[in-house]
Amino acid sequence: MNEPAVFEGVVDELAARSYEPLVHVPAAHEDAHADVLDRCERHEITIRGRYPDVIGFTEANRVFAIEVKGASNLLRGMGQALTYQQGAHVAYLAGDADAVAQHTELLRAKGVGVIGVDDGGLDSWRRPPSAEADTEVADVAGQLSVRLRGNEFGGDVTTLSLAQPLNYLAPVVAVDRHGPLARDELVDALADEFGFGAGDAAVASARTLGLLTRERPHGLTEQGELSATVLRGYGVEALDDLRLVKEETRGSTVADTHRPLAILLRNAFARHPEFGLLLDALREAGPRVHFLDLVERLVHEYPNVFLSAFCTDRGADRARRLIEAGETRRLYADPSVWREVVRSNVLFNFVQQLKHVGVLAPETRSHSGAMAEYDPDEKPWIVA
Repeated sequence: MNEPAVFEGVVDELAARSYEPLVHVPAAHEDAHADVLDRCERHEITIRGRYPDVIGFTEANRVFAIEVKGASNLLRGMGQALTYQQGAHVAYLAGDADAVAQHTELLRAKGVGVIGVDDGGLDSWRRPPSAEADTEVADVAGQLSVRLRGNEFGGDVTTLSLAQPLNYLAPVVAVDRHGPLARDELVDALADEFGFGAGDAAVASARTLGLLTRERPHGLTEQGELSATVLRGYGVEALDDLRLVKEETRGSTVADTHRPLAILLRNAFARHPEFGLLLDALREAGPRVHFLDLVERLVHEYPNVFLSAFCTDRGADRARRLIEAGETRRLYADPSVWREVVRSNVLFNFVQQLKHVGVLAPETRSHSGAMAEYDPDEKPWIVA
């Protein structure tokens, strides 16, 4: 039985078990797996630099990862399934029923489950007797949450492009006051009533934080409605009120001048799965964090957060190749590498945002120059 046929059998069984699967199919194999791609969403989540063929949550909310083979290449599949144990609660090798049966006892002794598929569909499903070390499972689970349960979030948290996070609350105030608005109407309201010319960025960022619905016209999510309630209680009922609050923070931070609003913003940030894991890593590394030490912790413990939140699109591709090749150290020890792969926004706007919401201390220095000029020894991140 070939790999595409096994893949379809696996997807059939996952649907019957009410699992939530995402699949990874290389572009060169799309035609052979067209039926699977019609039924399942794709993912770019890695475990130690490798993409599981299938990944998702079980009905018990545990992360599973499956390597799919046919009747051949099973030894390679075994190695990949063993790798997936580092980022999943349960890992499986799926293959032709007769072929994979020969390796069942060895795989289960190593903690890997076995799925056998034949012409009639599922032939066998042997759960692993126990899970091996799942050192990256929190990272993988967070990324799965973004994809499967995080439609409220509109993108990676470090792509928020405005240094002053009060701007992300402006669309909330506008929608709360006027009702659902089309994007152009929101942008116009921010320009007219808030005196703000970067309305597109503010709206996109409010979407990223899960404050605005994806539907057009934009309404408020539950978190957006909660934020609007807090703002009204704080006396911010119109965009001009928010403008005055924003002016009071000049030369200071929101955390120092309007602490309740800083807490509101910090909670909005923390709900984003990427940010929650990043905050964990930052606090574990603190109180004074050398940026490259943070990168080292992320690439070893939260590699998907590093790839999606810290890297440019092009940089993420290079970083994945280095992780898969076992050259992870270059991502934090080789200046020619980390200066190329890391998104410059992380060192400027994102640092400013973290200072405003009270995660980093005000004395933390951001970097607004070229990446080649950044010296992490001179500008440590200081945890508040």
